Amino acid sequence: MSASKKCPNCGQWSRWNQNPTDRCEHCQSILDPVAVARQQAREERRKEEEERFSIKLIEVDPEDPWYTRFFKRIGLGLQIAFVSVISFILWLIALLAG
Repeated sequence: MSASKKCPNCGQWSRWNQNPTDRCEHCQSILDPVAVARQQAREERRKEEEERFSIKLIEVDPEDPWYTRFFKRIGLGLQIAFVSVISFILWLIALLAG
């Protein structure tokens, strides 16, 4: 079932499937630019939250020389140990807090 919507650009009525990306049949402009902007802002906010709450671990590249891989693996091990200890402390605090 499709409805119709008046184009904000040319003022003509076009079929509208209530998708934010639906376009005008006459001038090909977006019928609901506010919804498109809202959807883009939501997507950007989601990406920012992903970046903020993610842990960047050291990447060991197989193409690196053996000594670089060795030290990167030591660093990666220390990173994982640190995250494990912090996670355990946070879990313990949450457990004791009830």
